[in-house]
Amino acid sequence: MKKVIFLFLALVVILAVGLVINYKYGHSNSNFAASPSPVLLSSPTPTPEQSTSSSLPSSYLISGFPFQTQAPLGNWDTLHEEACEEATLILFKYWQTGASLSAQTMENQIQAIVAWENANGYPQDLTSAQLVLVAKDYYQINDLTVNYNVSIESIKREIAQNHPVIVPAAGQLLGNPYYTAPGPVYHMLLIIGYNQNNFIVQDVGTKHGDHYQFNATILYNAIHDWAGRQDNIDSGRKAMIISGRKT
Repeated sequence: MKKVIFLFLALVVILAVGLVINYKYGHSNSNFAASPSPVLLSSPTPTPEQSTSSSLPSSYLISGFPFQTQAPLGNWDTLHEEACEEATLILFKYWQTGASLSAQTMENQIQAIVAWENANGYPQDLTSAQLVLVAKDYYQINDLTVNYNVSIESIKREIAQNHPVIVPAAGQLLGNPYYTAPGPVYHMLLIIGYNQNNFIVQDVGTKHGDHYQFNATILYNAIHDWAGRQDNIDSGRKAMIISGRKT
């Protein structure tokens, strides 16, 4: 009888130990299996390009720009048809100084700059680099430089720093309906702002050019510096004149 009781108690002890072990390890393993892998809540470090893009405001407009066309008195003769570079530079100068710019003042300035260029051996059509030299020697503007690393984002980056951007363009690629058809072969524009899809410009080539908007991709594709002849305008490299850089 004692032997039977002893065996029964031993069996109870073995069963109890087994239950304890099963609960401890089985329960622990169940929790581990149900726990998900750690989740990284922070976003990956952005690339420099992504970081720059995300840091730009979605739209920006530089305020205070005057406007007159390159033919401010309505005289679209040969001199004025070729005066987009000078007229664009004048808009920049008068924005920089904050002076008012009437049509007659614009006319006087265009005539004076063109006469000075003729006396100093400049050609009728100016490259971006030549316009920077005119700005420096005629107007004593020393914070313009030419940058050939041009992209839609790099233009926006300058604008967002309140730096207007002057770009040379194959004018007929711009598709501005206000140009006299087929439009200027070579043209210059002053970019003063942007929004989601467009660049905002002062386009001296039309009386409708005050804060005119071009699709950003169309304008970018039209950017070509003067390459020496009208029949190879689209071979000119991308260029932009940027401000705020002391030379």
